[in-house]
Amino acid sequence: MNWKLIIITRLKLSTYYCMTTIYRKYRPQNFSDVIGQEHIIKTIESEIVANKLAHAYLFSGPRGTGKTTVARLTAKAINCENKKSDKYEPCNECSSCQEITAGHNIDVIEIDAASNTGVDNVRENIIENAQFKPTKSKFKIFIIDEVHMLSTSAFNALLKTLEEPPSHVIFILATTEPHKLLPTIISRCQRFNFKKVAHDEILQRLEEICKSEKIKVDKKVLERVVNKSDGCVRDAESLLGQILSLDLKNIGPEDTEMVLPTTDVGSILEFIDFVLDKQAALALPMIQKLVDDGVHLEQFAYDAIEALRFMMIAQADPQAKNINTDYAGKDLKTIKKLSEKISAAGLVKMLEALIARRREIKSAPLPQLPLELFVIEFTCSVDQVVIPATSWNPDNSTGHWIPNQVGNDSNAASAKASLPPTSGRAGGMTNTQEEKPTLTQTIKDTISHLTHKPPQTTLAEIKSKWDNVIEAIAKENHSLSFILKMSDAQS
Repeated sequence: MNWKLIIITRLKLSTYYCMTTIYRKYRPQNFSDVIGQEHIIKTIESEIVANKLAHAYLFSGPRGTGKTTVARLTAKAINCENKKSDKYEPCNECSSCQEITAGHNIDVIEIDAASNTGVDNVRENIIENAQFKPTKSKFKIFIIDEVHMLSTSAFNALLKTLEEPPSHVIFILATTEPHKLLPTIISRCQRFNFKKVAHDEILQRLEEICKSEKIKVDKKVLERVVNKSDGCVRDAESLLGQILSLDLKNIGPEDTEMVLPTTDVGSILEFIDFVLDKQAALALPMIQKLVDDGVHLEQFAYDAIEALRFMMIAQADPQAKNINTDYAGKDLKTIKKLSEKISAAGLVKMLEALIARRREIKSAPLPQLPLELFVIEFTCSVDQVVIPATSWNPDNSTGHWIPNQVGNDSNAASAKASLPPTSGRAGGMTNTQEEKPTLTQTIKDTISHLTHKPPQTTLAEIKSKWDNVIEAIAKENHSLSFILKMSDAQS
């Protein structure tokens, strides 16, 4: 055994770990260290022990769930120099294991398909390379990451080699979008579907890392990290790495505000309460205060969506656990009380609307405008909308629509007050259901109002007042008045 090589390699690895990020430093080096993918690990371990390896594997699933890590572990276990026939774990001490860990093994070729999409790259890096036997390992292993990025011609070129590779070659394909792969590729591989990792498993792993780093991190912070990661171990470990970089021995929630942007839970619940109680006069100033205080509005909207989601699930299943453990006991009670103020269907509408409004924050001329529109949408009913002074109202005496006089708010109010409770039209339509007048009818009603004559107006009278009509319309719509000037008066 070349002890000199082992010592040098270990020194390099120690330097590598000191300079690397948390998620790379604590990347599993044994199958037993992988969390959340037991169904996959068990199958691969059995194949290694029985020496019944497939010639091609396909690892698919969400990002950061261990696809590349398991691929490297499989390569390590297959080529381990010290592995016994009844064992499946790599020794991590032989030169092959050390080199694969450091990414220096020439018989384990990792290819990023996103950077090598063309057919020429496939021919040079894979097909031609596969013909040569491994330099010093038992197998030559190709790990192709994001394989769905390969072009169709590159896939077709790979098909024959993938179906009948040389006996010394094993392919491991990894992808987050398996639906983009050709069926002919999928059918030639042994497929494993990776899944998102459970909340408790990620939390336990983060606690172990903190213990190993000898840094105490408040459990609320770790739970927040887990919630932000959405089942992705790599994301959770990356966020934890940012928190640990604060270089504090004890890290609490207040220390992580910059790393984990959050909003005061009390403000979120108060905002939702205002909307549910239809108090726009309170909700709108609150949004402006958030802007003045420099609160990140996208994060505020995200946290509000999170709270509404909890309300929805709490309605459906009051005993649900691990939905979001970021709330304190008093906040959970408040959320459950708020959920009693609205139906499940109403909650769904609010969630859909707020998700859409959150997307608009980046592109809105005013960042707070989408949130303000959300408030108005759910706090103001149709009959609360103020009628402008120049809007059209029905004249009960004539049965026609007439324009309000500019600045005469009392006319608008009286016109609105004089509306009958129900319409006499067929079908029993209410006032809010009546169709708006057509443009032709509006022009006729305008002429009727200007001439102060009954609606049975002759064509000669219209022509005599045509200039007055155009002048009145120009106050409302200059483009329309121009078009009318260029045309003849029509009945």
